[in-house]
Amino acid sequence: MSTKTHRMHSIRGLVTAAAGLALVLTAASARPLQGQSTRDTVKKSPWDLPPSPPRNPSTKATGQVVADSAYIREAASLNQAEVRLGTLAEQRSSNTAVKQFAQQMVASHSSMGQQWTSLAAQSGLPTSVPLNSIQQQSADQLSKLSRADFDRAYMNAMVADHEQAAGTLQRIGTYAQSAEVKRLAASGVSATQQHLSLARQVASQVGAPTAVATSSPAPPTSPTNAGAGRRTVTDKGDQADGQYAKELAYGHIMEVRLAELAQKRAKNKGVKQFADQMADDFGKWRDRWTDLASKHGGVKVNPNMGPLHREKIDRLEKASSGNFDQVYVDIVVENLGSMVPYMQKEGRAANSADIRNAVNDELPNVREKLSAAQRLDRQVQANGKAKKGKSLSSKE
Repeated sequence: MSTKTHRMHSIRGLVTAAAGLALVLTAASARPLQGQSTRDTVKKSPWDLPPSPPRNPSTKATGQVVADSAYIREAASLNQAEVRLGTLAEQRSSNTAVKQFAQQMVASHSSMGQQWTSLAAQSGLPTSVPLNSIQQQSADQLSKLSRADFDRAYMNAMVADHEQAAGTLQRIGTYAQSAEVKRLAASGVSATQQHLSLARQVASQVGAPTAVATSSPAPPTSPTNAGAGRRTVTDKGDQADGQYAKELAYGHIMEVRLAELAQKRAKNKGVKQFADQMADDFGKWRDRWTDLASKHGGVKVNPNMGPLHREKIDRLEKASSGNFDQVYVDIVVENLGSMVPYMQKEGRAANSADIRNAVNDELPNVREKLSAAQRLDRQVQANGKAKKGKSLSSKE
């Protein structure tokens, strides 16, 4: 055989081998992976979100994501809590519908949580977000319940959690700087609303409340109502306005208590100055909301507040000296971030003109404080990273 003929046979052999390899790879990609878990093969829920495509963000886009780091942590924490509770429900529930709901929550919130942590990783932010004390307490309490009680308590928590999560994600979508954070928040709102609808259905099946009590005001009095009927509606609306004012008074009492702690313990000069302003401004508004609560329905404001407010104060009191500034700013961002939409939506829909006027007067101040707290959050994080870097350098 000539050298030329030998080369031609070699080339044909390589081509044939390559073609065969391509067919093998194509067939392998079409087959399901051996050992794939049952959950991976279950049909995805319509609200399961596809993973975000890989991105190479610009410097400006990365800076905007970093500026939204508090929002990213908040969203990631929400998803992590739902995965934790869903996993617990898979193990402890005795009801088929509850178990199926829990499986869907684990799958969906794992997917959404992964998108938030991937975004954080791309921008050099921490990807590990521990449960906050409220979330941990909820998990601990559920783990101690019997099966029937567990199902009702879990579904009640799911209704409450998804109502709150929808509002949180709407707030994040409104105030975030990054287009990517806004996109994830908008997708999360859609998924969370579908979760909420399903949670209510399953909750009704196990005898759990399908609506969480809120201090939302009653609908405005219709001008066509007359006599005793109109008085009843007005009385209900006035009582609702009083409850709304009480909730805002509690929020203001808490902010003053937090600020007083920060005035004593904060190390960062900017954080101390911010705490001074918060104590002054929210102290004045606290008194106004307390008076409005008393005026509408004779609602009394307990200076000790409720357990959720108290828990946040306890969390700050227990913060270590080196972590105090960060914990304080994080709590304020979380509180004010929830207060803005609460005032914006429900306060402006109040029955009483003096409630609406108070909301309109204070809302710009709350927004300004929220922006200032977010700037402080970035500053405190940057200072913490710088100190950590110096500490590592000195050890080397």
